[in-house]
Amino acid sequence: MAAKPHRDFGVVVHCPPTTPYGSHGEASSMAQAEGSGRRIFLRAVCCILIAGIAAVIITGVVVLGVEIPDEAPKYSVAVTAVAGLDPARELTARSRPTLSPVLNVTVRIDNTRNAFQEACISDLGKEAAEVSYGDAFLGRGTVPQFCARRRRGGERVARAWGEDVVVPWFLRDELAAELAVGEATVDVQLMPSGINCRAKIGKGLSRCGVPE
Repeated sequence: MAAKPHRDFGVVVHCPPTTPYGSHGEASSMAQAEGSGRRIFLRAVCCILIAGIAAVIITGVVVLGVEIPDEAPKYSVAVTAVAGLDPARELTARSRPTLSPVLNVTVRIDNTRNAFQEACISDLGKEAAEVSYGDAFLGRGTVPQFCARRRRGGERVARAWGEDVVVPWFLRDELAAELAVGEATVDVQLMPSGINCRAKIGKGLSRCGVPE
């Protein structure tokens, strides 16, 4: 009886892996790349936020410095009108040994650079403007009490006057010559504040110095 041929019904099937060879490595690389990109993105966002916060702080400091200034008030005076000092009739007339001048003195407070408090001059009518020329007294008058509010300015006019004032002849001649060319400068002292000023007669406001 002939031998039956051997039949091998076993089937060997080679199935490819569910992911291509090396896919695990590629997936890992992609994950690393994504993680690195995410970190770069977060760092960029943080840098932008920090820069924005710094810009806001700097802007705030600048704005506060501009909008909320804190500077001492500044004082100015002007001698706007004068009587009794005519070069021909009073100053150089040898028949007039004394003078009786009257001067209108404008006193101004510039408080625009102060955002915290008002600035006032005169204490119940005790503040006075004293005018002199070359150390020779010309007149004195009370400055009306007033205040300049925060970030504001204010001014008042004082009438300084002197009666039978003795001024040396050489100073009278100098003052007459200066008045003739519009260059006469007088000293104005605000008392008792001790604010010293110099102003040209009829030439507008002049800034005062700091009290000593």
